[in-house]
Amino acid sequence: MELSAGAKNLHKKLKENKVLIAAHRGTNGGNVIQNTLMAYETAMQHGADLVEIDVIMSTDGDFYAFHNGQEKYLLREDRDIRDMSSKEIDKCNCYNSVGEVSGQKLERLEYVLEGLRDRCFINIDRSWFYWKEIIEFLKKVNMDHQIILKSPVDKELLHILQESKSQIMYMPIVKNMDEWNLVREYDVNLVAAELIFETLESPLVQKEFIEKLHEAGILAWVNAITLNDRIVLSAGLDDDNSIKNSYDENWGKLIEMGFDMIQTDWPALIKEYILSRFN
Repeated sequence: MELSAGAKNLHKKLKENKVLIAAHRGTNGGNVIQNTLMAYETAMQHGADLVEIDVIMSTDGDFYAFHNGQEKYLLREDRDIRDMSSKEIDKCNCYNSVGEVSGQKLERLEYVLEGLRDRCFINIDRSWFYWKEIIEFLKKVNMDHQIILKSPVDKELLHILQESKSQIMYMPIVKNMDEWNLVREYDVNLVAAELIFETLESPLVQKEFIEKLHEAGILAWVNAITLNDRIVLSAGLDDDNSIKNSYDENWGKLIEMGFDMIQTDWPALIKEYILSRFN
């Protein structure tokens, strides 16, 4: 299968860096707010090759970089941001990591993307609530060589993407083999697969399956982020255990398993580890 221009760029970068580092919502902390251009600037300075952008759409059709569900923490708002107009969203103040007003507002997706044009790869997440609209929007920004669109495995979402004729790179969130087999039925620009696994016995992380991905030119993405004390994304081979216990037995294990892209909240630490591991 002929790789798209974006996929070729991904493979080239992977060959150069051995493993690609994805920064979860950018790198935030202090007065740097998640899902802002400053967070993505920070992530790139920390060694990230990709940044993740969560997307919401206002009631009047404007896209913003924001993870719905974070309203109370970041904005001191009890409302679902997806029920707010752009005028209402623009009035919201962002609060920083110590609960102080940061002096920053939420940023429109167009502004963030323009600030990242030709600088790094971009993973668009949580946009499936407005799938048709985001696909059309991304066609207009002309960044197919950089952007990887992500969604859960869903027949309707896959059908819409296929019928759109978009050449944007696509990465499904795959939790089992049935979902993977469904994805393969559709004609989309499949460049990677985010594999979710609670145990190391999952068929998705067996050597044979990851080798099949690679043979098809498809990269394997893993979430090493530790979201909370309940959700398991990578069988406990995560950021917390890497930092508390052992890089080799966690991030290193993921690399040994064949993962090409690791999403993390600590890009500088894993960058240093990757450099020491391969040099």
